[in-house]
Amino acid sequence: MIGVTALGAVLGLGALPGATASTPTAAHVQVATAAETPVAARKLKRDHYNPPAGLRFNEPYNRGGKKSSTIRRHVLRSIDSTRRGDVIQMAAWNVRGRSWQNSIIRAYKRGVAVQIIMDRNNWTREHPNPEAAAVFKALKGKEAGPVQSWLRTCKSSCRGTKGIPHSKFFLFSRVQDRHFVTMFGSNNATDVAANDQWNDLYTFVNNKAVYDQFVAIFNEMKLDKSVGSKGYRAFDVNKTENISFYPYKGAIPSKIGDPDMARLNQIKCTGPGQAGATKIRIMQTAIHGQRGINLAKKLVQLKKQGCDIRIVYALMGGEVYRMLGAARIQKLQLAYDRDRNGVYDIYLHMKSMAIRGFYAGQPNYHVVFNGSANWSAVPLASDEVVGEFREVGMTNAYINWTDFLYNHRPGGWGPVNLAPIKATSVEGRVVPVDPYALMKENGL
Repeated sequence: MIGVTALGAVLGLGALPGATASTPTAAHVQVATAAETPVAARKLKRDHYNPPAGLRFNEPYNRGGKKSSTIRRHVLRSIDSTRRGDVIQMAAWNVRGRSWQNSIIRAYKRGVAVQIIMDRNNWTREHPNPEAAAVFKALKGKEAGPVQSWLRTCKSSCRGTKGIPHSKFFLFSRVQDRHFVTMFGSNNATDVAANDQWNDLYTFVNNKAVYDQFVAIFNEMKLDKSVGSKGYRAFDVNKTENISFYPYKGAIPSKIGDPDMARLNQIKCTGPGQAGATKIRIMQTAIHGQRGINLAKKLVQLKKQGCDIRIVYALMGGEVYRMLGAARIQKLQLAYDRDRNGVYDIYLHMKSMAIRGFYAGQPNYHVVFNGSANWSAVPLASDEVVGEFREVGMTNAYINWTDFLYNHRPGGWGPVNLAPIKATSVEGRVVPVDPYALMKENGL
């Protein structure tokens, strides 16, 4: 595993030197023409899907009773089951993929109001995004109702002064017979999310209180203006469920607390009435930088105290990797370079931690944290959504899925993950290859 010394700045995912930061228009990006659009995209026939509530994982290799399309099909069928007068609001790091483009445009042409927020750097002159361009162009058409349709981008985090718009949620005023449908998790509005990533998504249905909270956040995001210290919100869904919205108490991570450290600090590995050692199961795309090191130090302490810890990850800083290895904490990198070009192109994209044991002063506790926030500095200054579920079923589902992935590394990968290649030759020049380039492009 290589070190990630310079990634702290790079993973801010802001505009690179010389990159265009303005909102793109059809004039300077590739737009899919009618001739390029499949016939299916022009059919307005509606689906009749009633989205069930609850948790979903996808599995790119169709194992463990799950499929690559599990999440994508759920969201797209929901989009296709909307009717004239309904409202769809989507916040995602990126919108890319013909299936998403077609479904969104179909809904709009049926008279559904569609509003989308994504990151500005995922659609520029230097970084064309034909699908986002086609959606942008379509949503500028004649409106069928009082709610305007649009696709907008944010210059950094939409509700802060730094960071990125990294939240992933999908809001529906109505889907077939369901009302006030809210979906959130690690899944972006991309085909890559289904084919090349492991993701999760949780759905609320017929829950106006949750829906209204997300709509309020979305309405702040669309202004692309800092809300200052009001950026952090925590909302109790009920006695066992909570949703938090970042930026976390401000936009300067070095001057604020760490929510994940606060969670780890509530863990005891053993205690009165506790049945066995506390289990900690982590699925994290990125653990790196000083924040990653601090969290790793805490995990090392918990390991020494007897906790049962297992981590599945995609990107890990060199010092984090060394520390966890020295403590003999079980870890597995779930990232693979299929075409041997030095870049990982299929990888874990989840951001979760499940705890079963002594927590918050109570034995035999069950809690899971999920959503969009990685274990690095950038998420604390970014638009993120984090769920907390103090429920046996949810916690066990995440523990079991972490263990499944840890114990079932795809056999076709062989003994090593192949990347990284240190350098390649381009026009006689030696150019370093970043094995995580695709992950960063897709928002980690």
